[in-house]
Amino acid sequence: MFLTLMALCTSSAFAQKQVSGTVVDATGEAIIGASVIVKGTSTGTVTDFDGNFTLKSVPENGSLVISYVGYRNQTVPVAGKNQVKVTLEEDRQLLDEVVVVGYGVQKKSDVTGALTRVGEKELNAKPVSNAFEALQGKAAGVDITSSERPGTVGSISIRGTRSITASSSPLYVVDGVPLQAGGIETLNPRDIESIDILKDASSTAIYGSRGANGVVLVTTKRGQEGKVQLSYSGSLTFEKIVDKSPAMNASDYITWRRWAYHNQNPAENPRGDQPSQTKDGTYFDGDATALANVMKGWAGGSWDGSKVTDTDWTDFVTQTGLTQEHTVSVRGGSKTVSGFASFGYLKNKGTQKGQDYERYNLSVAGDVQGTPWFKAGGSINASYGVQKYGFSRTGQSSSSGPTDIYSAAKAKSSVIRCLTTRTVRLSRCLVDLQQTHIL
Repeated sequence: MFLTLMALCTSSAFAQKQVSGTVVDATGEAIIGASVIVKGTSTGTVTDFDGNFTLKSVPENGSLVISYVGYRNQTVPVAGKNQVKVTLEEDRQLLDEVVVVGYGVQKKSDVTGALTRVGEKELNAKPVSNAFEALQGKAAGVDITSSERPGTVGSISIRGTRSITASSSPLYVVDGVPLQAGGIETLNPRDIESIDILKDASSTAIYGSRGANGVVLVTTKRGQEGKVQLSYSGSLTFEKIVDKSPAMNASDYITWRRWAYHNQNPAENPRGDQPSQTKDGTYFDGDATALANVMKGWAGGSWDGSKVTDTDWTDFVTQTGLTQEHTVSVRGGSKTVSGFASFGYLKNKGTQKGQDYERYNLSVAGDVQGTPWFKAGGSINASYGVQKYGFSRTGQSSSSGPTDIYSAAKAKSSVIRCLTTRTVRLSRCLVDLQQTHIL
């Protein structure tokens, strides 16, 4: 009887069966390629196109471990079962650690140096005019320069300059569509869900030679299941130049010029701190405007630098910059239909007079889940902008006209003074206007 009992126990312990099943997600859609393994063994399989699987030689009291990238693992006992249906739940935390590289996916820890991701929270952490400004300081190995002129973006280089003469600009892909020209500066940052920057061959392989300088993947916002949400975001910022380069006032400049003549010829010219009205007339001869200003300091018979008119040319051409940004969006949908739409407006007045940028953005996206295995969607991103460059030397020769905005302001004020002086003929003032490229 003892031998008979042992035989029955051994037969029961090694009893095996065939188990079939289906693996789906929370929406009931089949999960393709999910791993199904008998717990404690190396026996396993993967689900087919319909999420189905079949496993033979499964112990009667065994368990199946089902896993898939981005979902929580599940252990399912099969005692007394030959057919199972498993619903996997998304692992939000794990999804953040998985990134797309080329033709597949990898753990973020394995490609930290090859990929940088900036999400919606980081993009909207501060008010910015374009996506480039939002990326500054947030993407390791990505050099982004900015432009002080409103509406003009700087440059972006991934892991340095790749060529001496050829372009180092990366490839921009918006919602899976490579851009044929331009970058992402015209997109409204409020409409962007995330930006992924692919930096090496393993992650850019799918784009071929176009990804040689890196790839910037932009994912814009789309509709989501739930109640319709109407949102507004806006910002108002002020800018002012505070780190002006130190400059001499008019009295300091006159003293500096006296010392320059003295150091050039000490025998003929007095020291800079011992001014002479006669010598000042010689030093500033040829510049009637400057000489007239210097003579104001000699009005009392002795030199008084406080009487000289001092002009801050910076105030002539700078102003307090004002930027306002407004975005209105609507988002919502059901299990089968979802949509997103937004309208954005940007007005950026620069810190230099004459510089201005105005932009309008429209974004519309829609998705339709026709069947569990068919999904269709589309999106439109439209932008219209008007930019005022302000001072520019375009069309001027290098040997004529003011070379910078401060010189242009000085030349313009001189011509205006000319026009307000009745003793000078109007024709002469017009000649001056043409020579200074003000007219």
